Amino acid sequence: MKDAYQINKVYSIILILAGLIGITARYFEVGDWQLTALIPTFFGLVLYFCTAGIQNENAAIGHVAALVTSLLVVMSVLMLSKGLLGDAGWGRKQWIFFAIIAGGLWSLRSQILYFKAQRKRKASQNKS
Repeated sequence: MKDAYQINKVYSIILILAGLIGITARYFEVGDWQLTALIPTFFGLVLYFCTAGIQNENAAIGHVAALVTSLLVVMSVLMLSKGLLGDAGWGRKQWIFFAIIAGGLWSLRSQILYFKAQRKRKASQNKS
């Protein structure tokens, strides 16, 4: 699974599931719906809809996906550090933030490598 669109699709599905699991777990633990748990689901849906554009080598959609992934990773790092440096211990939220960060870095790496390969391919086509 080396193609950026495949990695983006897997990461978006992980985000969608993380949000749905998070809101469901919160409901069964506390008894209320914490709608902020759906933030990963929202980002996952945006990234999922970017998958076709990445597969078709649409640079604008690829850059939007990279921007959304970067925003999500930075936001998760801030929230993870806030929880760990505060009075919170390592719990369900921290595992979700950690999974989002790890998956986001994996996805960003594949997108960067994809953009570099695409530039090289276009440069070689222009020389021909």
